[in-house]
Amino acid sequence: MIVQRSLNVRRLLSAVGPQLLVLLIYDIAVTYVYVAEGWTRIGQDNLPLPLVGTAVALVVTLRNNAAYARWQEGRLLWGQIVNDSRSFVRGLIAMTRDTQLQVRLTRHQVAYTQALRLHLLRVQPWDDIQRLLPPETVDRVRGLANVPLALQTDIADRLGDARDAGLIDAISLAALNGSLSALASAQGGLERIKNTPLPRQYSQFPRIFVRVFCLLLPLGLVHDLGYLTPLGSALVGFMFLALDQVGIDLEDPFEGKLHDVPMQAITRAIELDLHQMIGHRSNPPPVEMKDGVLN
Repeated sequence: MIVQRSLNVRRLLSAVGPQLLVLLIYDIAVTYVYVAEGWTRIGQDNLPLPLVGTAVALVVTLRNNAAYARWQEGRLLWGQIVNDSRSFVRGLIAMTRDTQLQVRLTRHQVAYTQALRLHLLRVQPWDDIQRLLPPETVDRVRGLANVPLALQTDIADRLGDARDAGLIDAISLAALNGSLSALASAQGGLERIKNTPLPRQYSQFPRIFVRVFCLLLPLGLVHDLGYLTPLGSALVGFMFLALDQVGIDLEDPFEGKLHDVPMQAITRAIELDLHQMIGHRSNPPPVEMKDGVLN
């Protein structure tokens, strides 16, 4: 996620620069054949560019709103993961005095959040969770399709064993299971966003309309602007290309890109908080912003 307040022109140009360059070359070609070669028939000064531009802007805005809604929901669900993880460990501390159980299940919960992050990125989680879990637990979940779900099931099993051993009563167990259910609900929401892409019509049509509009721009402007057509057309085209790129960047918030929800920073903060709650120090430091981006 980009957290830098100032505009990074280099990053912006790297995203839309190639398209803008093609548009500029096209604008120059149209201007040359119209002004220098006298092909005045290509000039279409009666094109309703303001009307077309307004329609395209509305379509792009609709897509961008839908893309941002997905991104924002993903961030809210990760916020729920943070809150429910804290609630689970707080309840664990309050409802049982078995320090070993507290430490074990807290580390399980940290491993769960790390596994969930990597599950959404479609990356194997073993390097991140084996430092937190006993080897037998890692071996048991290895090869399963949904590792975070398996880890949450393992937490529930450990709570059941604790109840059978008299370390926790039934009422406390129900309260802790409530936190696990809330975590499962948030995980389901995150998986829904990951597994259900934005409808292709929302993604493809705005992209097509923006490019068609950019192709029409110099044809409608060259009669009035003459040699200044490349400047005016490229400026307006840049605005539309940049708006289109915003929606493309936001529509998939769990792809490991710089516009994503900062899952690594969130899960690292969870790890630090939960270990602090049980009086342990966590070796990994907080994730810092780098080049204006928080991962």
